[in-house]
Amino acid sequence: MSDPERSSSRTDTAQLQSPSPLPPLSEIAAVIAAGGELVEAARQVAKRRDNVLGLLLRDLTREEIAVMEDRGCRAESWAQVQVAQDFDCFRVRRSRFQGRCVLGRFTGDIEVVAGIKAPSGIFDSTLINCQVGNDGLMENVRFAANLVIEHQAILYDVGSITCSGTAVFGTGQDLPLGIETGGREVPLWAECTIDHLAAVARNRHDTAGLEGIRRAVERYRDALRSPVGWVRRGAHVRHTTRIHDAYIGAGALVDHALALDNVALLSSVDEPVQILGGAAVTDSVVQWGAKAAGNAIVRHAVLLEHSGVDQHATVEGSAIGPNTSIAKGEVTASLVGPFVGFHHQSMLIAALWPEGKGNVAHGAMVGSNHTGRAPDQEIWPGEGTFFGLGCAIRFPSDFSEAPYTVIAMGVTTLPQRLSYPFSLITVPVDPVADDRVPRAFPELIPGWGLGANAYGLARAELKFAKRDRSRRHRFDYKVFRPWIMRLVKQARDRLKAVKTPLAVYLDSDLDGLGRNFLREESRLQAIASYDQALVRYALRLLLNEKEGRLTIAGSAEIAHELADEALPGLPFPQRMQRLLEIERENAQLVESSKTRDDERGARIIPGYADAHLPARLDPVVQNAWERVRVTEQRVARALG
Repeated sequence: MSDPERSSSRTDTAQLQSPSPLPPLSEIAAVIAAGGELVEAARQVAKRRDNVLGLLLRDLTREEIAVMEDRGCRAESWAQVQVAQDFDCFRVRRSRFQGRCVLGRFTGDIEVVAGIKAPSGIFDSTLINCQVGNDGLMENVRFAANLVIEHQAILYDVGSITCSGTAVFGTGQDLPLGIETGGREVPLWAECTIDHLAAVARNRHDTAGLEGIRRAVERYRDALRSPVGWVRRGAHVRHTTRIHDAYIGAGALVDHALALDNVALLSSVDEPVQILGGAAVTDSVVQWGAKAAGNAIVRHAVLLEHSGVDQHATVEGSAIGPNTSIAKGEVTASLVGPFVGFHHQSMLIAALWPEGKGNVAHGAMVGSNHTGRAPDQEIWPGEGTFFGLGCAIRFPSDFSEAPYTVIAMGVTTLPQRLSYPFSLITVPVDPVADDRVPRAFPELIPGWGLGANAYGLARAELKFAKRDRSRRHRFDYKVFRPWIMRLVKQARDRLKAVKTPLAVYLDSDLDGLGRNFLREESRLQAIASYDQALVRYALRLLLNEKEGRLTIAGSAEIAHELADEALPGLPFPQRMQRLLEIERENAQLVESSKTRDDERGARIIPGYADAHLPARLDPVVQNAWERVRVTEQRVARALG
């Protein structure tokens, strides 16, 4: 099977860029229409509005009313207060009730913080139209209105927690993903995934599909519109100033938060959402296991499962993918995929980056998107893009066909489309003897990451596998996958197609270079690096085929095509010997790149070797050599 030709169609490119084809919009609309946890909660309220928790209720006796009043309780009308059959009136003190209230039974103690318990019950609180489940605790809640509080939930030292009566918990709004001024906006529903959001943001040509998504989200929002806020079972809310129109899921922890307003926390007991330490979350959805802390600000956003925002970071109008943590910096109008490292004071604006797996270093300015007319420009980073220290990225830019590219420290890139995977974009070290090259152009070294950064690529695969806590997404941790290798082959073929070699190449000479320049020696080295990667990939596929382990349709044809091109006429045993040679060479590259760090560090830092593992003991290096040993065993079995 031959590889597809390059296409100028953004639709075709969008499919090529994805590790797997994005789901059709009609399929996504059907998923939205199926509802979810918020819709089910709304149905529960509609089914029995006055007793959502399904308790066996009775009226208070005169003796119980007298006991509660003697302990400082007051009610607008005690007739509006109903309690569980085995209600203990001694567990309610100094509290005021207004409107219809339902109180469960309170027995025993409940753990307020780790290792510290307090009696369950209601103390020093004001409740208006609230339903409180069994064995929970409300203490020093100064104003609670229109709430359902499930069993074993805790509200402790809360200023106000209220519901407007028409809560939609952050859903239904448009997120301006990719463009600040709109154009790729995605209507928000609580259970969205990174692929869903990417499909809606990218497939703007499918007007019928987009309209179907919009109608589905409108119906979803109307179905979950709630007259009450929720604090579900086992949730803990402590020392928080203001909560309004909030759905706080099971097991969630809200502690010393500044504010929650129009939010859904899709928490569970084994994947708790955490809103901590001065964080303010408004008009947002926070999915399972996600966290906002350290005075973070989250506005008009969705934090997908097991993502995080911390250390004064600001996320606005954006979606943060699973296993990605944003700290200290700013993310605006962006779709940020999984496993992105963003731990410093940097900015990322108007980025469509669903593949993620990259890094934004300190001082990186990925957001020079204002043309002087409107902030309507955008960037498409590729999978694994590394934005180095202090780099400045001019918009519009498209690096989606250059996965695992590194933009070096201090580089300023110009608006461009780059199509060479595993590249390095760097400030030129040596002067360029070509008057055609503008002084502002950085130098491009295609395929650099396959050799000089072999350790980083090997580490990435281990890191992704180790850090993945998501349950609703499936990620392939391998760097070398079919869609990336197609891009490698296309890049290699363009480099090899040069008929008249030049000392220096520009985009007008060689398609896909962007606004950078390429030296002839870098072109030749890139061809060798890409060739080696393609042969290694093809031979591994042939070994999988021999073992009966090929699972991707068409991969056998690709493997034979590449192998026949690089190793024509060579029988299978010799091809496997070549695979072993390449695997050993790759492991040596991984080790040597770490060894160079060791040697340089020892020359510069006193006692460096005492504080750093040597290359031979490094887990990434050891894993690379273990892969060689496993491949040797597999080849031996395959050859019989």
